[in-house]
Amino acid sequence: MMAPAAGAPAKIDKTTSELAIAAPSRTADVRAVIYPCHFVGVVTDEETGDPIRGVAVTFVKDDDGRTWTDTTSTSGSYRVELPEGSYSYIATHKNYVMESNSPELVSVRAPYTRRVGGAGGIVREITVTSESSEVIDIEMEPRPRDVLLVTTSHLRETAALQDVVERYTDTVGRTDGLVARYIVLDSSQCLRDYGVRVADPADWLEIRDALEAIVEETGPAYIILLGGEAVVPRPEIVTIDGRIWYLPADAWYVDFDDDGIVDGGFVVSRLPDLSTESSGIIAALEAAIDLHESGGYGLSPEVRFSTQCWLSPPIGLGDACDPDDASCGLCRATPPYGVCDDCGMREETFDLISESDYVVFMGHGSPESFSTNDHVPIFGVENVVDVDLETNHPVITGYVSCNTGLLYENRMSFGTEFMRAGAAAFVARNTEQGTPNYFAAHFTDYIAGTGSQGTYRIGDALFELMRESVLRGGDSEKTTAAQLCIYGDPTIKRNPLEMLVFSRSALVAIP
Repeated sequence: MMAPAAGAPAKIDKTTSELAIAAPSRTADVRAVIYPCHFVGVVTDEETGDPIRGVAVTFVKDDDGRTWTDTTSTSGSYRVELPEGSYSYIATHKNYVMESNSPELVSVRAPYTRRVGGAGGIVREITVTSESSEVIDIEMEPRPRDVLLVTTSHLRETAALQDVVERYTDTVGRTDGLVARYIVLDSSQCLRDYGVRVADPADWLEIRDALEAIVEETGPAYIILLGGEAVVPRPEIVTIDGRIWYLPADAWYVDFDDDGIVDGGFVVSRLPDLSTESSGIIAALEAAIDLHESGGYGLSPEVRFSTQCWLSPPIGLGDACDPDDASCGLCRATPPYGVCDDCGMREETFDLISESDYVVFMGHGSPESFSTNDHVPIFGVENVVDVDLETNHPVITGYVSCNTGLLYENRMSFGTEFMRAGAAAFVARNTEQGTPNYFAAHFTDYIAGTGSQGTYRIGDALFELMRESVLRGGDSEKTTAAQLCIYGDPTIKRNPLEMLVFSRSALVAIP
């Protein structure tokens, strides 16, 4: 290379480095990828300033959705190595509200070398790294302590309802340090306490405006809607700028900024009943009291009903079950399991449900029945009376199956009957939109405490995964995430010892 002429400016050759270098790891047959860029920082408690251990900090690449995650140490610090690019980050922990910078982005550039020609013809190479790292310190807000039991004057008030609300309020305060408040949105008491009163309890727009005003005072909260759609209506299809933003779902009530994704820190669940009755609500609150007093629900044993075994070997077959197999791992082949006329193991199906703490329905579904992939009935809403949900208070999920979370105004659905019979919670979906893969892959880990962040309250697990599914997957996941719903008390969580002793309070009959 020729030296520059005297007095001439030095020529610069800027060469970008490789984005990543593959290098052998210490684990046999595994190759780690060493990236040239990184984010580093400390995660702290917003209120105390203390570092938080066990926070999963994930960076999502803007152009292709790839993710990189690190978990904070005892000092609250993390370091994530990744390729150059622009990123959103997501910080999650069981005791704190999810924190994310989305839709804002942070960027880093890979190191590069500069070839600089100097005096006397000497060429120097300088590695420039100032843009290859960035410090991102994150503050996280502790989870809310307020529980808002929200209803309207359409709900039939009884002395039994008042009693169970008072006992629930006392129980969650004593066992979990939560502050529960009973709010009738169209009452004069609501106006006195929060300065807002709903004029038309059938107007879902007015109801959400009232809730927004209330939570401006309480901050993020667990909102439990008491009653079916005749008491607290679900919204119709919500469109913004001509796009479908929300399908009929309770999640719309906690998207106060109208961005199509549930707001951070909020959870909304429902204790439904037929028409304007309250007996099913009373039964659900009795079960919630029982669960809080016993330290939470159990998840073992569990049973899964489907002709499709989604678990990989050796637990499952990794594919469709053999029709001749009664079971493969945790999955149950149906048929022969099920309640159809030709199914020979009807009573065993009922026993499996009655003896399990965690019941997972797959295949096809409706508000009145679960079916196999071939539309053979497995379990119908009329069969809820044939099983015992009161002894174990199981968590039941139907979020794989279409429409299982829909409610009818004056007739039974799974949402009303599972709660009336004593289930801890029923997690389902309201449409045929499908279930976000990220949610389905992680929900059990979040409520079981088998993930890195520990055991979540069931409502926190549901809503943070709904939110995270959108943050990771983009706008295409908004309608599929928003249609997920939960019936039951969202503040309950798993008893880590699985030592469950329930009081077996009496079932409340359908009036």
